[in-house]
Amino acid sequence: MLTEFFHLALFAIFSICIAGADIKTGAIPRIVFAIAFPFFFLYNRLLASGNPLRESAIGMLLGLAIFLLAFLISKGKLGLADVWYSALIGMLLGPRQWYAAICTACLTAAICMLVLRKRQVPFIPFMAFGSIIAGLIQVYRYWYFKHG
Repeated sequence: MLTEFFHLALFAIFSICIAGADIKTGAIPRIVFAIAFPFFFLYNRLLASGNPLRESAIGMLLGLAIFLLAFLISKGKLGLADVWYSALIGMLLGPRQWYAAICTACLTAAICMLVLRKRQVPFIPFMAFGSIIAGLIQVYRYWYFKHG
């Protein structure tokens, strides 16, 4: 239980940092994801009892494919950092929790756009929020079924 919570806390700190960078600069350097993917993959495999490898791979491919398609359709309005971050969320949380994270992100982004009356907002902060909420639900479910 403690390793799962620590894993989520580490990912939450990373997510908050890149969300802040996205708000401030509007760009996330590629090197961030070049370091984050192997780090979180190895951490997930070696130290934490995370998702099975198959679920991680399916989640990563789902996040990558759907956001890459959205990137191509939006003609650059969605950034490549959004694509890579979506794949990272899928790798860490698996396909079901990735879906929950993205649904939460879309809903909160839509509400924020209505309240602020803006047509465009950076999406990574909302993805970070959604992934942290989905991760908390995943940790809670793990704890509940283990301690019932």
